[in-house]
Amino acid sequence: QVLAQSCLWAKQYSCALDAFRQILEQNPDSPAAHVLTGQALDGLGKTPDAIAEFQAAAKVSPREPNVHFGLGYLYWKSHQYDEAKREFENELSVDSSHAQALAYLGDIEMKRNHPEAALALLGKATKLQNDIRIAFLDMGTILAQQKRYDEAVAALQRAVKLDPAQPDAHYRLAHVYQEMGKAAESQREFAQVRELHEKADESLAPKMSATPPPLPQ
Repeated sequence: QVLAQSCLWAKQYSCALDAFRQILEQNPDSPAAHVLTGQALDGLGKTPDAIAEFQAAAKVSPREPNVHFGLGYLYWKSHQYDEAKREFENELSVDSSHAQALAYLGDIEMKRNHPEAALALLGKATKLQNDIRIAFLDMGTILAQQKRYDEAVAALQRAVKLDPAQPDAHYRLAHVYQEMGKAAESQREFAQVRELHEKADESLAPKMSATPPPLPQ
């Protein structure tokens, strides 16, 4: 188990997968082994297989912390938002203060064009935990749409601070500054987007809609 966990932390997913499968052969009812196997499969880009492992963990131990969140995240990443919402809500029934579950529920509400419901969930998430980037990014997006520009800037600046190498928050911030008539600030953010684009050596469009990262550890 130590070897498997070390491989997972090092993002050596094939090594981790082999070790976790040996653990499951000895103890097929281990929810932790199913979860960690799912994480390794997700790291290898095998999301459907990862979902199956998290489903197994949830079946064995439905009240295990973070199992439903992990399953919800995998559904969310696969754009299966109904299933994702159900699992995030299941996680909140285990832990009502699970900030990430609240944040991703907020993201789903935003995608479904329910801005007020989204803001309520995102606001609660950020009060519980102030380092969930997607929550600040979504808040900034909604607030900008509502022309609450000062609040949008604050949220997007926080998203930028949490991961300056991602261009999406810079891009949205540039448009907010543009709407506010702050040309210099807008140009600075657009320049940052271009610089990040050049460093990545890929087109802006794929970067803006990049595949979500592996399941948060």
